[in-house]
Amino acid sequence: MHFSWLWRVALEEHYLCVSGRDMNWLSNLTTSVARIAGVISPSCKQATRLQSQSMDRNLSLWEKLGLRIHLLLCKWCRRYRQQLGFLRSAASQCDDHHVSQPSQGLSTEARDRIKQKIKASQQ
Repeated sequence: MHFSWLWRVALEEHYLCVSGRDMNWLSNLTTSVARIAGVISPSCKQATRLQSQSMDRNLSLWEKLGLRIHLLLCKWCRRYRQQLGFLRSAASQCDDHHVSQPSQGLSTEARDRIKQKIKASQQ
């Protein structure tokens, strides 16, 4: 994606503000920046998908930029990112816990005793 036209629009709006046509240049500049951020920033649905995908693959430069802008603006997606990190760390600890425990299967002797008791109770 190529966003040079966005910067050009922002600069043109800034120039119009500074040139005297509009005395409220700071307000217009922030409006321009907000407009650019709105175009680059993904929706909340896309941001959650990007956050999940970022754990499995490297995001492109534009995806990273858009996601960072979105996270600056959206506290709910920042909270989702924290929860995702917590779940990932909890899952990795759980995997280690299961690996460290030995197999708890029945021995062949125990299986034979159970089979014998079942046969005896059926007769």
